[in-house]
Amino acid sequence: MVDINLIPVAMRKNSKGSASSPGLNISAEIVIGVIAAVVFLLAAVHLSLGFIWWTGKGRLAGSNDQWQKVLPDKTQMDSMSKESGDLNKKLKLLTDMTARASVRWAPKFNAISDDIPKGLWMRKMTLDKAALTIEGSVVSKTQNEINNVGLFLSVLKQNNSFMQDFSSLEVNSIQRSKDNAVDVTDFTVMAKVK
Repeated sequence: MVDINLIPVAMRKNSKGSASSPGLNISAEIVIGVIAAVVFLLAAVHLSLGFIWWTGKGRLAGSNDQWQKVLPDKTQMDSMSKESGDLNKKLKLLTDMTARASVRWAPKFNAISDDIPKGLWMRKMTLDKAALTIEGSVVSKTQNEINNVGLFLSVLKQNNSFMQDFSSLEVNSIQRSKDNAVDVTDFTVMAKVK
């Protein structure tokens, strides 16, 4: 059999060596060049990452400085926002109570002020969804403070315009104490809203 091979003799593969793995015939300059390129590439990546870290650190310091400048304003805004939220809740509660039940509170407060006996005064009135709570104190020279509280409640209970929106009117607590050698009785009355 005739074998025609057009490849120059210097570049031909040996048919005997084809069965074994061919050896790499790479020159030393190529190996040194590849190693130098890899080292250069690793050094460039290292320097790039170092530069990125350094600039990021600078930006972080700048951002921290800006944050410290804005922090007092943010704290003030947060407290104002919380206060606004609390006021909105109270406003919603009052709106719900007045619009939903259509209770006219001014005549009720007027009835309370008209029916207060001598020696009895109000310290605090609290209105919420469930009830109107009245806190007050009584002073009497004749030692009948509890009778004055009872009289006050009975007059309010007899007032139909006052009681029409309440299901009950009761004394929650009553306590006697001395203030500068004067007997003072503190009381709490609750009128439950229907």
